[in-house]
Amino acid sequence: MARPSDPSARTRLLEAARHVFIEHGLDRAKVEDITRAAGLSKGAFYLHFKTKDDAFKEILGSALAELGTILGEVEGSRAEWSAKPYPELIEQWFYKDLRLFECLWKHRSIMRLVLEGGGSPSYGHLIDLFAASAQETSERLIRYGLECGYYRADLDPKQAAAFVAGGYDRLARRLVHERRKPNLERWLLGAQALCVRALGTPEFIDACVNVHAARLSESSRRRATA
Repeated sequence: MARPSDPSARTRLLEAARHVFIEHGLDRAKVEDITRAAGLSKGAFYLHFKTKDDAFKEILGSALAELGTILGEVEGSRAEWSAKPYPELIEQWFYKDLRLFECLWKHRSIMRLVLEGGGSPSYGHLIDLFAASAQETSERLIRYGLECGYYRADLDPKQAAAFVAGGYDRLARRLVHERRKPNLERWLLGAQALCVRALGTPEFIDACVNVHAARLSESSRRRATA
């Protein structure tokens, strides 16, 4: 009689693979390392994955899908922008950034591998694809912001998108290499302030300054009473 398959095997293998990839990198990781860490046989591994690369792609795909969902929500909210007062729009932008960077922190180990080419030369192109996609998203959002009157009319959307996406990309690279979780609120308030001052109309900049001042004041009050 055939032995029933372990319903948790795939999950255990993926979790073990994550740890092995992080410790050794994709090139030096071995299927034997993964199965040993999972307490399963090589046969169990090949029942679920053709190669270790397939396991890596699934782990990476899960992390990127979560990030992609957040980015998709940002684009999906464009239709609401024109109806929102400036302070509410600035707060919404901040919270989307915060969710995105919390997600990056959650997946920092695997994302660090992505930013380093996945620990294998065959994944070196992923960083370029990710950066290009982020810049395209930024350009679409900037063009819509111009239509809504939040940004200066003299902006070149492509140039502005390169500035914004490049800045957030460098911040993301820095984050995934941090040993201790930084104060993401201050990081992202700083990033938002730089973007708004560079792109925004005087009215939008004033609104941003007021929102940030109120947020920083509230943060200081919470720390004082903690």
